[in-house]
Amino acid sequence: MSNLLIQDNENIIIYADDLIKDINEDFFETNKWLQSKSYDLTDTGRGETIFFEYQNLKCVLKHYLRGGILGGYIKDRYLWTGIDGSRSIREFRRLEELSAMGLPVPKPIGARVKKSGATYTADLITIEIENSKTLSELIIDDDADNNVWKSIGKCLHLFNSKEIYHPDLNTNNILIDDELNVYLIDFDTSSRLHQKISSKRSTLDRFHRSLEKTFKNSNKKFLESDWNIILSHSSID
Repeated sequence: MSNLLIQDNENIIIYADDLIKDINEDFFETNKWLQSKSYDLTDTGRGETIFFEYQNLKCVLKHYLRGGILGGYIKDRYLWTGIDGSRSIREFRRLEELSAMGLPVPKPIGARVKKSGATYTADLITIEIENSKTLSELIIDDDADNNVWKSIGKCLHLFNSKEIYHPDLNTNNILIDDELNVYLIDFDTSSRLHQKISSKRSTLDRFHRSLEKTFKNSNKKFLESDWNIILSHSSID
């Protein structure tokens, strides 16, 4: 693991130079990849995510957008409180720590903050989890079976064994690939790893509510027997 920091008047970039070379601010510009032939565009519900290939790496570019009421007025700008408080660089570092702990998360490639006065915008690039779908997509497609619930439970057990609890666990930030490997994504809302990150109970309660909501919005019924499968394999109760 080797990180380099680039900084000019507007941009601060951190990247894994053991994964990628010759990175600059253009690398984080959506339009750069939209103009290329090797990209795919996905609507994540809160903006768009760009999938592209560069230096033989399959990459995912996420531009941070605000949610909730405030997001209707301030789309993508955050108050600058220093580099340690910037969302993309904070998540980049967190993903590196989680990956080093052997936990199934996307491997980070680079992060940028672009400052303008007292505010900034943020971008993060990770390696794509290939051949994967969100749990929401599997539920909508009727592909969430007992094996999926078991795999999710086992994944939660891995995180639980390291005392890491996702602060916003929901059906959109759980990825499952074709071989039923499960990954957790979107850690930008959590506090630093050396501090307490959420808790077993709050993580489970939030995930349970998300499951119920996703099933309801899909005109399906979430079975408590499926929830019990998750619990029995996660060693969390």
